[in-house]
Amino acid sequence: MAGIVVGAWIMTKGTEGILENFAISGTVFGATIATLVLSVEDIFLTAEPARRGAPAIGVGNVIGSVVFSVTAKVGIIALAGGALVITPEVFRWHLPALVAINGFAAYALLTGHLRRWHGVVLLVAYIAYWAISFTVFWLIPVDDAPGSDDARRPGIEAPAVPGTPVPDNDDAPARLP
Repeated sequence: MAGIVVGAWIMTKGTEGILENFAISGTVFGATIATLVLSVEDIFLTAEPARRGAPAIGVGNVIGSVVFSVTAKVGIIALAGGALVITPEVFRWHLPALVAINGFAAYALLTGHLRRWHGVVLLVAYIAYWAISFTVFWLIPVDDAPGSDDARRPGIEAPAVPGTPVPDNDDAPARLP
């Protein structure tokens, strides 16, 4: 358990350095590089059962990972850090991409037989998502990213409707360093 905590701390410090040195948006980094690096083990845990003739285990792992990511991970993050600030780039790009790519994956699973062309489409969709995320959203400096205003604590308020301006909250305590 101590190793997990120390590893998480090291990864956090490394991530902060990468975000500052390369001026990458935290959302883009988390949605692409961090997720890919942390998913390598999961890819092997999914591919190996399929290779050995037990594809249901791999499919179950994929479904479980997606459900866990959009429910438990988000819930734990919200519990640990208060509320989450959802930046406009999430509503413009990341959320629609999530819905579209996962929608196609759900369709592919509904066919009852995943084919190689399903895999090609899904892999090409992910590569396109990754490329667009970096070419369009990479150069948003972390300090200038929407929702990172130092005058208020992150997560205190977020627009209920995408594109709606966040109201100023003068009563909110200043963000701790």
